[in-house]
Amino acid sequence: MTTEDAAPAPGTADSAAAAREPGREDREHGRRAGTDEGTATHHTDVIGRADPAPERPGASIVHQDETTKIVAFEFGEGQELPDHAAFHPVLIQILRGRVDFGLPDRTIRLRPGEILHLTPKLRHRVRALEPTTLTVTMLLPRE
Repeated sequence: MTTEDAAPAPGTADSAAAAREPGREDREHGRRAGTDEGTATHHTDVIGRADPAPERPGASIVHQDETTKIVAFEFGEGQELPDHAAFHPVLIQILRGRVDFGLPDRTIRLRPGEILHLTPKLRHRVRALEPTTLTVTMLLPRE
C-alpha cells in the first residue's frame, strides 16, 4: 500500500477533505454516496384517503413522479380485486388489515408491516379479510 492509498486519520482536516472528495473510499462503508441536492416528499394520512365503493376498493394516488407511482387502496371486508397484472414491478405494503394475496402458484396472507414484491406482468388477485389499507408502489423505468 502506498501513502496515497492510506485513509486519513479520523477527525483531521485531511479526513474532512476526503469525505467531500468524490470517489474517495471509506473503509467501513465503501464509496461515500449521497448529495445535499434533491427532494424528500413526506406523505401523511395515507390510511383513509379513499372510501371503498360497495362493489370495489377505493383508490387514491399518494405520490407520482418520473420513477415511482404510489397508490393507496382501501378495501372493505370481503372486497376483492380479481386477477390482474401490473406492467411494471410493484411493491405491495399492508398498512392496516389483512388480505389473501393470490398468485399463480399460491396464496399469501399479508399483514401490516409486510411487503410483497412482484415482477412485471405477474398475475395476482386480492381479497380483504377485514377493512384494509394497502399501498402499491409501481417502480417505473427511467427515461
